[in-house]
Amino acid sequence: MKQALQVADEMIEGVRARGDAFVAEQIARFDGVTLAPQEIAIAPREVTIDPQLAAALDLAMERVESFHRQQLPQSYRWNNVEHRVRPLRRVGCYVPGGRAVYISTLIMTAVPARIAGVKEIVVATTYSAASRDELHYVCKKLGVETIYRSGGAAAIAALALGTESLERVDKIVGPGNSYVTAAKMRLIGEVGIDMTAGPTELVVIADDTADPQFIQADLDAQQEHGADSVVTCISIGTRFDVRASQTFVVDTREEAIAIANRIAPEHLSIQTRDPQALAELAENCGAIYCGPFSPPASGDYIIGSNHVLPTAGSARFFSPLGVYDFVKRSNVISLTAEELMAIAPSGEAIAKFEGLPAHAASMEKRRTSCLAAS
Repeated sequence: MKQALQVADEMIEGVRARGDAFVAEQIARFDGVTLAPQEIAIAPREVTIDPQLAAALDLAMERVESFHRQQLPQSYRWNNVEHRVRPLRRVGCYVPGGRAVYISTLIMTAVPARIAGVKEIVVATTYSAASRDELHYVCKKLGVETIYRSGGAAAIAALALGTESLERVDKIVGPGNSYVTAAKMRLIGEVGIDMTAGPTELVVIADDTADPQFIQADLDAQQEHGADSVVTCISIGTRFDVRASQTFVVDTREEAIAIANRIAPEHLSIQTRDPQALAELAENCGAIYCGPFSPPASGDYIIGSNHVLPTAGSARFFSPLGVYDFVKRSNVISLTAEELMAIAPSGEAIAKFEGLPAHAASMEKRRTSCLAAS
């Protein structure tokens, strides 16, 4: 991580000083493509893609929208105090585009943003990923207006700080490699972020009812993301001969779930008797997959739940990406004189206890004024 932070610092300072020109140099350096600075940001184009894939992508977008629509927070009023919910104005969706084009991540980030009412969505991804018709297809379907053809820490810096061709965003969402994560960490405060994502993780809890082939298939699928993926098998009462980063054999379901809660994994697969009952005891995890026919891989694409999930133990305090990540909340207070008169003495007492007499006076003067006028 130290090296990643150093690289992130270099990228951030480069973008801060030279904007698009610096980003263009990084595209030439890492992608081998020469772009004029004004050519980095483009609009999605109209495309035709393979009909079978188009149908699959349409179904994924439909299911993700249906699942997430119920998450939309609501404004409410209590007495003369309003809790107001408004969408963020402009959001950057980072879509990894190194070894593959993660159009599923585009769906997982842009769909809830649209449900929240975000008007401007920017997609940042590598030059090669941005050239794919499939990415343009999804962008057009979701109303994305800008694709920034840059990946890595330089793209994160451009989204956060803005450049000549790219207005800065209010929040950046989406996973990436260690350099992307380091840049997001460095820029917290200048821009909002969803979470600090690390290597992917899976914990499988299995008992003697589990199919070893299903267990191994899930472990292999998660390890496909990269050599740094962490996959764990926790066996209850029986040992499974599986390839995993680490394995545990325990005697009881309670022991198994206790280990899983300590790990706080991104994905938890429960392949046991009555998996839903065991899932109720799981406190720290991004997503829980219950039973033999709920493979975690399906959650990456088509179930409808979000695949942008907390990693590295951060499921103790982070949550899956959702519509709630794309709104901001404010409180609007409109007290009447009568309401202030009723509560001000208590506020004044607390302010004086805390040693803030001017705070007390700001309430007391209004109360005195109201008394004099009555």
